[in-house]
Amino acid sequence: MARLSDEDMERLALHSAFGLLLVTKWMAGRSDVDPEIRERLRGHVSAIEGVLVARGHDWIRDELEAVEAQLGG
Repeated sequence: MARLSDEDMERLALHSAFGLLLVTKWMAGRSDVDPEIRERLRGHVSAIEGVLVARGHDWIRDELEAVEAQLGG
C-alpha cells in the first residue's frame, strides 16, 4: 500500500475539513437537524478551527465561528 507524503496528507485533511464545513453550513440552516448532531458538529468545527488557525489558516476563522454560532442558536 502506498503511503501519502506529509504534503498530500495535509492537503487531504484540508479538503476534508472544508468539505465538512460546507455540509455543516447546510445543516446549520435547517430546522430538522437533531440537537445532538448540531452539538457534535459544533464541537468538530471548533476543533477544526483550532487546527487550521494554528497552521496559519486564520483567514477562515470568521466563517467557522459563524457556523458554530448558527449551530448553537
